[in-house]
Order: sequence, then structure tokens, then C-alpha cells
Amino acid sequence: MLQYRNIRLLLFAVLFSIGAAAFGDVEFSIRYFDKKIYYPESDIHVKVTLLNNSPTIYRFRLSDNRAYSIDFDARNMANLPLPAYSKFIIDRNSNQPVFFREMLLEPGEEFSFTVNLKEFVKIDNPGMYTIRARFFPELHGGPASAAFFPSNILQLSVRPSAAGFAAVKEQIDQDTGEILRAEPLPPDQVVKYFISARQQGQWEKFFLYLDLESLYQRSPEGARTYRNLSEAGRIDAVKNYRDELRNERIDNEILTVPREYEIIKTSYTSREGIVEVIQKFAYSGYREVKLYTYYLTKSDSIWKIYNYEVQNRGTE
Repeated sequence: MLQYRNIRLLLFAVLFSIGAAAFGDVEFSIRYFDKKIYYPESDIHVKVTLLNNSPTIYRFRLSDNRAYSIDFDARNMANLPLPAYSKFIIDRNSNQPVFFREMLLEPGEEFSFTVNLKEFVKIDNPGMYTIRARFFPELHGGPASAAFFPSNILQLSVRPSAAGFAAVKEQIDQDTGEILRAEPLPPDQVVKYFISARQQGQWEKFFLYLDLESLYQRSPEGARTYRNLSEAGRIDAVKNYRDELRNERIDNEILTVPREYEIIKTSYTSREGIVEVIQKFAYSGYREVKLYTYYLTKSDSIWKIYNYEVQNRGTE
């Protein structure tokens, strides 16, 4: 029994040293995917990123059920941990087979996916919290599950629900009364959905597949301003940008309503997509023709528009 215990302790020490050694070469970080004002009823999407800073290929396993690859430590201002979400507890203690993919990162390459923090931790009350994640490259519960990467710490502000109704209302489909949720549509269908929503004046659908954080930083001035803001300042800046769009005060090219449009080309890889669209705008006595090129990025199976370009193609 003593020999077994010594071997077990030695194995733990080796695994810990491997994990610790990798921290300098593989960076694990988290950030908010779509920063906004959060309420107890809000989903809180967190973007998880692994960056290989080493000169060699880094290999790891990624579970289809993210509960085996990542967990979160959320604490209130008294440094007391928040309870885990019930489904997360069930998943972690399940005896069912764990399906995973063998992943590899080339030197300098990064890999990201998005999770909903509310599927890991119960956040039922308003307040200030700190959020930290752990990533298990060999899966939690496996023979090497002692090795994990700790992330940076995020500050989370959850506001009282009284103000949350308006935020939830913005996500309601006015035609059906259902709460809108982004679906894993292909890039061309995302662009079609986006343009059709603008044609019909449906703002809640118009914003559904827009990466407002990236669009805000399209210009060098916007990117510089964003970098210099605090976390709370960035949330407010993106919210104000959304309001400015909705009131049609900025970015007229993305807001102008086409009389008709045609998607002429779509190309994409596993993470990046480009959709080219001919859009025609009706004016008195003529129609203006423009080529819109939309750039999309995919995160956790959802494509979103993060940039666009416009070229004039004459009149007809």
C-alpha cells in the first residue's frame, strides 16, 4: 500500500510539473464574448482561448461535453465560491463515455471556443464577482486530470433584475414573441438573415449575428479608444455603439436599406468566412449598385459578421 501511495504521489508530481512547465509556452485566457450589461437572467458568454507560444506543436484533448474540458471558479466579494450549476454537477459525475477530439496547435496558432458561464455556475443574484477558469488538456477525471491551465481573472458585474426587463425585451422576436437565439447557420444564410432583418426594420434580428465589439473597432480610432477603456467602459462603449446604430446616426453604409440584393459568392474555412453581395438601392430615377463584402468569424458553431467593405458598381 505504501509503495502504491508513493507511486501515486510521484505521478501527481510529474503531472503537476508538466502542467506548470507548459504555462510559459501555452497561454490560456478568457474574456467576454459579447460584452454587455448582465442581469441575473442573462446568458454570460465567455470566449476561451488557447495560444501556443512554444516552438513545437502542442497537443491536447477537447471534449464534446465542455464540462470535462473546463470549469469555472466564481466568487463574490467576500471571496466565497458560487455553487456549481446542477447540470454541470451531473455531467461531471456521470459514468457515461466521454467523447473527445485530439487537437493540435502549431507554433503561434490559437484555438478558441465560447461557453455560457451560466451552464457552469449558478449566478442568481446581482453583485460583483470574480471569474477564473481551469482548462484540462487531458480532460477532467482522466488519468492525467491533475494537470490544468489556470486562466486570467475577469471582473463580473451583475445588475438587479428591475433593469433587466428592457434588455430581455430587446431579444424578443416581435413576430412570434419568442426569445431570439443565434442558430448555427452557414455564412451566406447569416448574411441573408441580417439583410432581410434590415429590410423589414427588425432591429432585434439585425443585431443577432453582428459582432458589435469588433465592428466598433473597425477604425483605427475606435480600436485605440477601445484598448484604453476599462472593462466597464468597454461594455458601455459597445452598448452606446448599438444605440447609435439603432438610431441611424453612424455607419450609414451598413444601415442603408437595399431594394434588392443577390449573394454572388461565399467562401469559408472552419473559422473564417467571406460573403459577397450585390445590393441595389432605389433613388428617384435610378438605382445605385454596390458590392458588399461581409467578413464573418465562427465561434462555438455560430457565425457572426465582424467587418465589411463596400465598393460602388455604378448605376442602372
